[in-house]
Amino acid sequence: MKVFLHEPTFEGLLSAIYEAYYSSVKPDKIYSKIVYEQNLIDEVIIIKSDSIKFEKVYNAIKNKISKESLNKIYYVFLSELKESSNMIYLYVRMGFKLGKNIDLHKNNDIVLDMDKISKKVYYEEHRFTGFVRFKEINNILYAAINPDFNILPILAGHFKNRLSNEYFIIHDIKRDIAIVYDKKDYYLSSLSNEQKNILMNTDDKGEYENLWKQYFQSVNIEERKNPRLQKRMMPSRYWENMVEVNNK
Repeated sequence: MKVFLHEPTFEGLLSAIYEAYYSSVKPDKIYSKIVYEQNLIDEVIIIKSDSIKFEKVYNAIKNKISKESLNKIYYVFLSELKESSNMIYLYVRMGFKLGKNIDLHKNNDIVLDMDKISKKVYYEEHRFTGFVRFKEINNILYAAINPDFNILPILAGHFKNRLSNEYFIIHDIKRDIAIVYDKKDYYLSSLSNEQKNILMNTDDKGEYENLWKQYFQSVNIEERKNPRLQKRMMPSRYWENMVEVNNK
């Protein structure tokens, strides 16, 4: 079985879908690198992320299917389930044939599964907008979360609007990433072990506050920002077309 393996980013997934359409080799399955289990049977082909290919597939989904389907695809991608990439690929193939009417085919297993998974991600996102609990440390708000799905990128806009005059960090413990907001804009930052220890394991309040100051200064400088990570999760220039962003 031929398997396309893509980087665990939205750009990586859509790049793999592009290759599935235009390369001479057609995949039997598409998987993200973070969920694929190596075996001796599959013929694995590594697909590199490509921003141009990503844009072409992104715009084709938006124009040939719908913005709502694009939003659904993104939510299923954030589920990080093993079969989500291949399910999205099959859904896109159907969508290019059926257009905006694809979601009317409620008896189709792919359409049903896409609906079910995207709703689970949406409901978890909705719950966390109400259940994220912040601690205030030296005038900075910090919250640790451990969601089932990778909802941090779609929580960012909500809390930026809600807490626009505060410094805050929301830390996804499971994935070692955080939203860092500096009263101007937010960005996704990967966390080192040292930074996680500073945030999570210091008991003494005075020491905690001193370490907190050091941490926030270290991530709040231009060189430590990670626009590449943020772009690969979902490039901001496309957010105007994303339902979850426009509805916040």
